[in-house]
Amino acid sequence: MSYLEVDPQLLAQTGTRLRDAVTVASDVSKRKGELAALAAGAGHEPLADTVAEFMSRWAHGLGCLVEDATTLASMLTDAGRVYVDVETEIAQAAGGTR
Repeated sequence: MSYLEVDPQLLAQTGTRLRDAVTVASDVSKRKGELAALAAGAGHEPLADTVAEFMSRWAHGLGCLVEDATTLASMLTDAGRVYVDVETEIAQAAGGTR
């Protein structure tokens, strides 16, 4: 028989840290124009075009990652809260306090 052991605080902390990472990723994505401008400033049009294309695709992928990570962070936080609520209800039903 296997038992499920969960640390609700760790779930909440992980959700918070993931949200912090999402903030950094979003900030980087917003600055893609600056990075493309640096390449354009090099004076080599094929390089500038390649960097601009890469940054566009990269920003799209990063946007998808940010969306998924935001959802996961919410799920982790919600799961931690639900585990605490369930443990509290069980303890109260058993005549204890939590």
